[in-house]
Amino acid sequence: MKRFLLRVLLFSLVFFALDKLFYIFLFIAPKLEEDHRLELLLNGKINKELIVMGSSRGAYNIIAEQIEKETGKTAYNISYAGSNVQFHLFLLKTLLKFNNKPKTIVLSLDNPYEFLYVKTFDYRYDKMYPLEKYNYINDELIRLDDKSKFSKIFCLARLNRNSFNFRKKGVTKESPILECGSMPFSIESGKNNFKFDDKKVRYPVKEELKDKKKAFLEFQKICKENNIKLIYCLAPNFRVYNSTLEHRIKDISLPENRFFVYDTTDFRYKKIEYFHDESHLNIRGAKLFTSELSKFINLNK
Repeated sequence: MKRFLLRVLLFSLVFFALDKLFYIFLFIAPKLEEDHRLELLLNGKINKELIVMGSSRGAYNIIAEQIEKETGKTAYNISYAGSNVQFHLFLLKTLLKFNNKPKTIVLSLDNPYEFLYVKTFDYRYDKMYPLEKYNYINDELIRLDDKSKFSKIFCLARLNRNSFNFRKKGVTKESPILECGSMPFSIESGKNNFKFDDKKVRYPVKEELKDKKKAFLEFQKICKENNIKLIYCLAPNFRVYNSTLEHRIKDISLPENRFFVYDTTDFRYKKIEYFHDESHLNIRGAKLFTSELSKFINLNK
């Protein structure tokens, strides 16, 4: 019996020792990423007066450094392409936990998909996996049932197959990350085979997802509790403006929140030269749109 217990103890010690060797993979993973914005959040490095949040329309269409120049407010963009409102809520909580709270948050909305199921909008687990050396990230993945509770103890339980890929994880050359966190598309990278869509899209209220709506309501509640001015932002698509989502959100928004909609009468938003594709502006269009947004911010100080 003693020999058996000794073997179990020896095996456990060897296993724990080997497991700790896998920490090197957790240590290396963040260094292989070119997008360090989430890690900057975790390390308390994003202390700005104005924060831009959202999915691809926030990342590509809003240039934070331009807002900074035009408003005098320090600004940074933590929008992630393909992210949903639940992920935006996580980013907000992370921002407030590790950084000084901003005075203003600009939340770019996905019109008309903010509360609807779209497979391209998801919780960006892929941005979290390289940062699993941080217990805060691992705890969030456990909460989301993406990681086992064993990962609190074992390094190996925090790894996935991408952890063994040592190639640099870059961003596309057509939309490099600026120092301000924004990622505007270059003019040369755009398509030129799409046409302006003048048909309005019906907004299916019955198809709204409760989890998305719940996260949205919690997002604005947290902003109110922290005395953060919240501006909802609706950027142009290469189609006629559909105000149904705007009205829908106004129905559930707190009265102090502000809404910024691009100038729907500006003919330039009907020109293909200002767009990368049907849903996103190129840098020329982003500068135009950001300039409008800056004016709105200055008028609503």
